[in-house]
Amino acid sequence: MLRNIVSLSGLVAVGIAAGFASAPAHGVDAAATSADSTYQKERADCEAGRTAEDRATCLREAGAAQQERKRNRLDNNGSLRQNAIERCNFVPPKDKADCLARIEGPNQPNQTTKTSGSVAGGGLIRETTTITTGEPTIIVPADAATSAPR
Repeated sequence: MLRNIVSLSGLVAVGIAAGFASAPAHGVDAAATSADSTYQKERADCEAGRTAEDRATCLREAGAAQQERKRNRLDNNGSLRQNAIERCNFVPPKDKADCLARIEGPNQPNQTTKTSGSVAGGGLIRETTTITTGEPTIIVPADAATSAPR
């Protein structure tokens, strides 16, 4: 009887160890299945015309994304906000504050930002207006007698 219990507990331990050992394989299969599922959905969207691209471009992009997924080089988890902020690093320094205001919204009381357009329509357009005040410029009309040609 004791021998049966020891055998049974050994069998349970082997089963548990095998379950842990095979977990990564199931994880890989799940990731591959998810990648294939994503690709199939992207292809279906291309075929149905549910994207902003023409069919040929859409299918080419879906295939390229699938190849990058298989190589584990496709990163869709990055921060869109951080990406936009990094793009502001390439504008001239005098315009950088305005670029950041378009991304993050007005950061001063004299600024307003309007957003129009859509991704499906080709892109979002953000317009930031900054109201500044300064010394008024006075324009004095020239005297007709002194400005007339002689």
